[in-house]
Amino acid sequence: MYDIPNLLFADRQGNIYDHPHLKMTVRSENYNFVPYEVELIELPESSRLFFVPETHPYAYNPDKSGMEVFTGGYAVSAFLDPGYLRLFMPAYQKLTDTVLPMYAYTAVGWLDGKFVVPAIKVDDDSKWNPKNYDYSDNFQGVVNQRLELSPKNRIYKQLSKCALEYHCTAAKNAFLGRWECPLPTAPTCNSRCLGCISKQEDKRVVSPQERLKFVPRVNEIVEVALNHYEVAEEPIVSFGQGCEGDPIMTADVIAKAVKVIKKKAPELTVNFNSNCSDPEKMKMLFDAGIDSIRVSVNSVVHSTYESYYKPVGYSLDDVLKSIELANNYNVYTALNMLTIPGVNDRESEAETMLDFLKAYEIDLIQLRNLNIDPDLLFSTLKFKKEEILGIKNLLKLIRKKKKNMKFGYFNRTKANFDKDFGLPDLKRRSK
Repeated sequence: MYDIPNLLFADRQGNIYDHPHLKMTVRSENYNFVPYEVELIELPESSRLFFVPETHPYAYNPDKSGMEVFTGGYAVSAFLDPGYLRLFMPAYQKLTDTVLPMYAYTAVGWLDGKFVVPAIKVDDDSKWNPKNYDYSDNFQGVVNQRLELSPKNRIYKQLSKCALEYHCTAAKNAFLGRWECPLPTAPTCNSRCLGCISKQEDKRVVSPQERLKFVPRVNEIVEVALNHYEVAEEPIVSFGQGCEGDPIMTADVIAKAVKVIKKKAPELTVNFNSNCSDPEKMKMLFDAGIDSIRVSVNSVVHSTYESYYKPVGYSLDDVLKSIELANNYNVYTALNMLTIPGVNDRESEAETMLDFLKAYEIDLIQLRNLNIDPDLLFSTLKFKKEEILGIKNLLKLIRKKKKNMKFGYFNRTKANFDKDFGLPDLKRRSK
């Protein structure tokens, strides 16, 4: 057997230690096991480590050739850099029935003096490197300058909160005048997502963000978009952000704004991140000039999708009709695939995904780590026992059936729609 990484654990103060003897384990769905060497990479530079409260980690004991619960500390998890997809979650035993905060929990171990994680790089857009952003109080001055120029624009006021309190990198771009700029518009949503980060019906779950409280006027949307277009390098403006509901709910206002934006700035990439649950409203947006859509899904299996999204007044079939419509309009179509080990890589899920990709033209699959307590998710979905292929094997299978399929993590400008970064690298790593 190869040299398995050492177990990491934390004390009550959050200090992290590596165990001298016990070894790292990982989790997929409700299965715990030792990871393969080829699944591990060094922890990406700007990733963060945190301990998982009220848990004890599972460990592999090489002397006993078996798994055991390590009761001497808390489990440790990594939150990966943007552009990286986790392959496995940390394996732990909960001490209480508390629902964990909404993070993308990733297993982490210690090997040869380095932190290692089961992950792969899926996008190479360095614009989103945390090093490019100011997380200090100094950024307040940058925000104030823009607010003084547009004192009545409520979108800028909302984005100031996102930039300064939530440290949203896209919101910071709006004030720095570069790359992708968010355009939040929707205080309501027709989904009740299990992992919603802006509004939760489950009182056990704390939303990390406060939802937008107003619908902006057309002129407010246009002002932010055109200001960004005038100064930004590789500009994109995007509807549909974490601080709001779903922009499908304000499609009429958005369509009016997009018509003005496209008339005055036809080269600006206008992107629509949404559940795309209403084909008639999507047609209105396509007619207005939307360049690209990113369709939010966690699965294309009806039961899995609807158990997570809890749709109100629509179903996955409506989303599929919107994708078909986008294909008819030749609109660039990406999936915002909310991914978690043990869901997307199940045999039945993989088969349905392949059928879906055969039926519809998808230009890009954005592989995003789903932020949620795994126990909350799997207790809700209640899967039957079946083979789990592994995330990497799922991606290999998609590439085998759809050789030109592109994977990624970030939205793209029109100039980069067809660019292939050659990621992820799904070949076996040389020893």
